[in-house]
Amino acid sequence: MDEPGDVPVDVVVWRAPGPASFPEAAARYAELRSSPLGAFEPAVAAFVRELRQTSPDPSSPVSWEEALTVGVDAVIVHVVWPGRRQVLELVALLASRHGLVCFEPARQVAMS
Repeated sequence: MDEPGDVPVDVVVWRAPGPASFPEAAARYAELRSSPLGAFEPAVAAFVRELRQTSPDPSSPVSWEEALTVGVDAVIVHVVWPGRRQVLELVALLASRHGLVCFEPARQVAMS
């Protein structure tokens, strides 16, 4: 269960091979935040399709459409719902299933 005062966090998901270190992941996150949107890389497209088939919070007016920033080969997931830990776990699980790296800048954690 999340603590009161949950704040929105970003999770970045991109095609492996992933970064070898936090500095590389942080640099990739900064690059993605400033890059234009583009066409999906196939593994990222599969991840996004599967993610959109889930419901982050059925009672929330925020949808996945509003919470995803999609780049050429990556997605930034803006986790804005209460109970964010469950959403973060879902994003990490689906990223892993599709062979993608998952990076949470706020905690400086990169997973693949």
